[in-house]
Amino acid sequence: MTFRALLVAGWLLASLEGREVADWVARHREAIGGAENLAALRSLRAEGSVQAGGTAVRFHFFAARPAAVRVETERGGRTLVQATDGTDAPWEFDTGQWPPRYRAMAPAAARVFAADAEFDNPLLAGAERGYILEDGGEVQAEARRWRRILATRRLVETVFLFLDPETAWLALRLEEREGPGGRKVRILTRYEDPRPVAGVLLPHRVVQVVDGVVRQTTVITRMEPNPDLEPGLFNRPRPPAEAR
Repeated sequence: MTFRALLVAGWLLASLEGREVADWVARHREAIGGAENLAALRSLRAEGSVQAGGTAVRFHFFAARPAAVRVETERGGRTLVQATDGTDAPWEFDTGQWPPRYRAMAPAAARVFAADAEFDNPLLAGAERGYILEDGGEVQAEARRWRRILATRRLVETVFLFLDPETAWLALRLEEREGPGGRKVRILTRYEDPRPVAGVLLPHRVVQVVDGVVRQTTVITRMEPNPDLEPGLFNRPRPPAEAR
């Protein structure tokens, strides 16, 4: 083959792979509710429990497009609030510390929190939110076959997404993150128990597996679509002197 023919062949292969990914994204979108229902779902309020290390805590969760999140966890009369408005740095407030104050999260925790704050998964967020999607073909994982799609953001944040080839449900997410001491850890997230919320299928059970060990299980008992959210719910409150 001539050099020009090699270039054409490479372009055709990339074009075919691009259409393959687009087809899977379209299937996924329709499978979980369709474009109209997804566009109509602008925000969520949820509650449930998180079990980790033999301890269970209650939580309240608020989210809004495109990347605003507030999580309030309660245990033993103590409440931890963590939030981001999707623009400023994530912040937190712990009623168990004195003096209580609204502080910026530690940089490592803030990066993870901000990455997890996206309202839509990478397949739906796509290029508009900075994701590049590539076809990873069919693979074997968790004792069954999946369609794998590679999602890259800002050239450094990379995750593998695994779709059920029959239902197009996004069932698994695999990534590496920096753990304690800077060591890389392998995190597998399972999205289970899909139920309709305003016509959109959303997981009501999320299991996080770190280096092969189940570390956290989140069970959502109630989810409300498009609730009335208080103004400034996701913004970090400022002391009077700082706000002037």
